[in-house]
Amino acid sequence: MSNGLIEVLNALGSLLRFGILPFYSDRFIQLLGAAFAGSGSAGVLVIHFREKIREIPLLFCRYHVVICGVHTTTEVLAQQFRNKKTKTVVIGAGEDTFEAENIRRSSTVLLSGDPKNPAVLSLARLKNASTLLALTGSDGLNAEIALAAMKILEKRKGEPLTCILQISNPGLWKIIREQVLLPGKSPVVRIDFYNGPALGARDLLSSYFTPYIQTLSAHPSLLIVVGAGSLGENIITGASRAWYETGSRSSSLQVLLVDVHGREIRDRLYMTYPCLRDAAEIRAVPVDVRSAEFQSGGYLKDLGSRSSVLAFICLNDDTAGLTAALALSHHLVGLDARIFVRMDHNPGLATLVKEMSPETVPITPFNSLSFAARPDLVLGGIREILARAIHDQYLAKQSLHDAEQNDVAMAHWDDLPERLRESNRLQAEGILEKLRAVGCDILPLTDWNAPAFSFTPAEIEYLAEMEHERWMDAMKTQGFSLGPVKDEQKKTHPSMVPYIELSEPEKEKDRDAIRMIPRYLSLIDFQVYRPPGNPAKEAIPALRNERE
Repeated sequence: MSNGLIEVLNALGSLLRFGILPFYSDRFIQLLGAAFAGSGSAGVLVIHFREKIREIPLLFCRYHVVICGVHTTTEVLAQQFRNKKTKTVVIGAGEDTFEAENIRRSSTVLLSGDPKNPAVLSLARLKNASTLLALTGSDGLNAEIALAAMKILEKRKGEPLTCILQISNPGLWKIIREQVLLPGKSPVVRIDFYNGPALGARDLLSSYFTPYIQTLSAHPSLLIVVGAGSLGENIITGASRAWYETGSRSSSLQVLLVDVHGREIRDRLYMTYPCLRDAAEIRAVPVDVRSAEFQSGGYLKDLGSRSSVLAFICLNDDTAGLTAALALSHHLVGLDARIFVRMDHNPGLATLVKEMSPETVPITPFNSLSFAARPDLVLGGIREILARAIHDQYLAKQSLHDAEQNDVAMAHWDDLPERLRESNRLQAEGILEKLRAVGCDILPLTDWNAPAFSFTPAEIEYLAEMEHERWMDAMKTQGFSLGPVKDEQKKTHPSMVPYIELSEPEKEKDRDAIRMIPRYLSLIDFQVYRPPGNPAKEAIPALRNERE
């Protein structure tokens, strides 16, 4: 123990020699080490100084990212921020976890404490931070963290703090957003939202489920989800919605949910999503994947004549997930089956899965965080996700026409020039601003059969003018000016005039952009929401008077 104390004190002495804490002397540290070596107080001092040394980098944190919550997602984010040279501070209630140890090893500052405690947030130098990510496993706690941040920063000047909250429960979204965290309510904090499991599920389904719906619906098929959690629940609801909306309503999607709490999860999903009962028949099997019953495959006795099976193993433990996938594969031999197993932690196991014999049922590993935990998606919030959806819709629309092969705008998002990506982001931000301008907001889409939202004619005209002004501002920023023809080289465009001077066909383009807003939002599982206290007939005149 005395050696540990001397090691800690010598480390502190090294920091002093570098001038980080010039108000102590090297000689003082050396004397302190000699004095306490071998004493009964050594253990306490070692712990005390170790914690203080860990906090030293906080003194120099500015424009950094504060992350609340210690789990796999924050571990991945901390490493990626470090790779990008972005200073990061992580706050967690408990530090004795595998993820916490990995965060420490990445030289990221890890504070132990209640993330909603103002003292802990202040210790993380929140006043100097650029971004706060509230990513704990509790939606309510994430909202409390945001409220605490608003209190701490109520006298902040300059740019507001960007606060990204993870809100997974659609039922809580409306309450939290309306009563506490409505965008624009706080001038010192800019609130945005993130749902990692939903992003991961959407990315997974877009690759392995949605493209094959027609094939699956043509034969007796089964979707198996083992180990629900947030990811599994989003896979079930996402697959069911895709099945429902692609016209495969002649028969329900057959889903087998294998989870200890399967029945409770199924009933809650049925209550949250009104159309889910019509879209999917979920058979819940409350079986532990480590049990003999799961290994024996007894829960598959009613598999019947299913010829196609798609299985997603969503367990958070890589080893348990692989074990479950192998056990399941033995019972699916002879069927047109594929198994996808979550592998977020151990790349070695994932490699082993890929090298398995092709004679068995194909088992494909997937990392649920490879897409969902990308810093640009997390920091961008809804704006970034919506921008991607807008571009995807553009690609789908243009593919129906004879688009030019060399058109750079036809590239997928990751290959798109930054100028065009930013254009999509500005359009997404403009959508959110327009909704606020007419007293509307967004909510998670839970009723897939709800009547489509429609703006009134007055709203469409008003918002179309806003859209044209937004477009002109963006074009001016890029150096464009009025010209007789559109010329990318000379940077001229004939529509660089006030909205009132546009031709009717050009105005209709802006109106169509407004009419598409509900569609864009539905692509990311959101909908336009008009609060009862903000009817359209009251919003437009007041806004027009304000602008005039």
